[in-house]
Parts: sequence; C-alpha cells; structure tokens
Amino acid sequence: MKIFNIMKTRLLITLIAAFALAPIVNSQQIKQITSTEANTMLQKDKKLIVLDVRTSEEFNVGHIKGAINIDIRQNDALAKIDKLDRNARYIVHCRTHHRSQTAVDHMAQSGFKNVYQMTDGFMGWSQNGLPQVK
Repeated sequence: MKIFNIMKTRLLITLIAAFALAPIVNSQQIKQITSTEANTMLQKDKKLIVLDVRTSEEFNVGHIKGAINIDIRQNDALAKIDKLDRNARYIVHCRTHHRSQTAVDHMAQSGFKNVYQMTDGFMGWSQNGLPQVK
C-alpha cells in the first residue's frame, strides 16, 4: 500500500509539472510583436515568411508583400499549415489578432520553432502606413 501511495504521489507531481511547464514551452515558440516590429524584421531578414490567416477577400483588398494566405476559418487550414516548413521563421497575422491566435497555438503544438504573432494585425499594419500590396 505504501509503494502504491508513493507511485500516486510521483505521478501527481509529474502531471503538475507537465501542466505548469506547457505554457513556458509555447511562449518560447511564440513571440508577440507589433506591426512596426514586424516591418523592421522583414526589412532585415528576407527569409522571414508572412502567414496571413485572413479570408481571401480580406487578403485581396490588401496584404503584406510576399505573404502566404491560409484562411484559418477553412476546414483544411490546419492541414495546410502542417505542410509548411517547421524550421522556417514565420510572422503570423490576421485583421486584429484573434484568428492568428488559433494559427500560432496550432503551430506551437505542431513543433514550429520560430513563430511571431503580429498582435495589432493587418489593421495595425495599415494604420501605421506600412507598405502593402493591393
């Protein structure tokens, strides 16, 4: 009985530690940035990939040059994201930041190494007068 209690205690400690560390692991993979920071990063690093998770209609009205558009509301969106290079560096955005949260959470859980979430979204990008393709 005593051995059983020790095993239960160890299991409980392991589970608590796993749940406590999960947000730390995700926060290391997802870095939050503003649109102005994203613009600076894009100017310095041409290998950065912009992932725009808005609808195709929103994307066609205006988007960041070279951005990949995957509408996060489509049924196959996460499968499309899973086909991307997990070792590449991504800046992910939507109009504000709500839809991009779904994408970056999925990317972190799927093993993507370098993900930046643009917290003010394309709305912030536009309001800051940053360059866009129309």
